[in-house]
Amino acid sequence: MTTKCIIFVKGGDEMGYSVKWVTENLGITRDMLRYYEKEHLLPDKGMRNPTNKYRDYSEEDIERIWGIKLLIGVGFTAKEIYSLMNDTEYDFDRAIAQKVKELQQKHDENLIYLEFAKSIKFIGRVPTTSKIGSMRFDEFLEYAHENWNFYDDPRSAPFMQLSDALISKEPSDWSPDELERLMDMFGDTESMMHTFALHGYYQVISDMRELEYSSETVQRVVALLHRYLVDHNTEPELDGKITPQFVAKYTAPFFLEGDVATLHERNYGKDGCLFIAQALAFYGGYNIEDL
Repeated sequence: MTTKCIIFVKGGDEMGYSVKWVTENLGITRDMLRYYEKEHLLPDKGMRNPTNKYRDYSEEDIERIWGIKLLIGVGFTAKEIYSLMNDTEYDFDRAIAQKVKELQQKHDENLIYLEFAKSIKFIGRVPTTSKIGSMRFDEFLEYAHENWNFYDDPRSAPFMQLSDALISKEPSDWSPDELERLMDMFGDTESMMHTFALHGYYQVISDMRELEYSSETVQRVVALLHRYLVDHNTEPELDGKITPQFVAKYTAPFFLEGDVATLHERNYGKDGCLFIAQALAFYGGYNIEDL
């Protein structure tokens, strides 16, 4: 059984629709109209306006142009549309079902990349390997999707979704609903205490800016922060891996780049964030330029 899909558009006058009217109202360029004619989707010779001799489009032409544009938009090729219009054996039901399947797959892939891009925007860094060539790129991409997509991680997704709403606002501008969601997210005492503890370490480091970030006093506080992170690690895969180098490489950049740095600046200021990053980087044996 063959199904034909016709969409009707009303308007115009007895003379027909001008090219100008078509381009302005249907969003079709003159080049696209010529392409439709070249592919025999429209008759290449239509009626002519007796006033200016330019081509005018009939009601039937307008209906066809509208339908063609929609079908091209959902992925049909000119050849497929020609078959739809001219081949009585063309199975439109089967064809549109396949297009729906293809569009769903493309939507899922785009969603993955959207969330991946938002994660990169948040942390301000493009993920890479410790050594280029240590794994194939497609393997790394799969790993990055699984480990860097914070919007797909059940543990971090609520925070990432809330941060999208809060990142562009000062705390004084947060709505009651946003504040309630924030409190719900840190509702359990353990998470709240962990957040306050980290803030305490960072605040102390920031307040020591009159000293050199490489000074023994500052580095002693960083070492205490390191010990706290090791003792309160809840990720089994990180056991034994939270080294000074790890702390420097994966913590310092959060004070320098991306949306997360913007959030930190509200607490410690831009100078404070830079000092914290320098102190963390030095602790791991890096300069911030090397991270």
